[in-house]
Amino acid sequence: MLSFAVTMLLGCGDGKIRRYPVSGSVQVGGKPAAGARVIFCPVGGSEAFQKERPSGVTGPDGSFILTTFLKDDGAPAGDYQVMVVGGGSRGKRGNDDDATSPPRIDRKYAKPAESGLTATVPAEATTLPPFQLEPATRQRR
Repeated sequence: MLSFAVTMLLGCGDGKIRRYPVSGSVQVGGKPAAGARVIFCPVGGSEAFQKERPSGVTGPDGSFILTTFLKDDGAPAGDYQVMVVGGGSRGKRGNDDDATSPPRIDRKYAKPAESGLTATVPAEATTLPPFQLEPATRQRR
C-alpha cells in the first residue's frame, strides 16, 4: 500500500507528467536566502513538459523542495532555466545594511534568460548544488 502511495505522488498513474523529488538551496552573498521563490522554467522537451513550472520557497536556511502539482512532489526530468525572486528583507531600521538581514536578491535573477541559472533534473531523486547569487547592487527606497 505504501509503494502505491509513493508511486501516485511521483506521477505514475495520476495522469500527469512523472515527477522526481528535487531539493536544493539558494545563497545570496554567501548567506541563506530565506523566503525566496525558486521557479524552474523548462527548456525544450515535450509539450507536457513545457507546460509545467515547478517551484519552491526557501526556508530560513535557504533550502527548498520543488512542487509541480502537489506539495513537495518534485519536478519532471529535464533541463531548466531557473528564476529566483523575493527573499531578503530590510533590517529592523528599514535599511538594507542591517547586519542581521540577509542580502536582497538582484532583480536579474527574476528573468530566466538573464539569470544565468540552469539546472538539470535527472529521472531520480536529487539534491541540486546550491545556487550562489549575487546580492542586489542597488536598492529601492
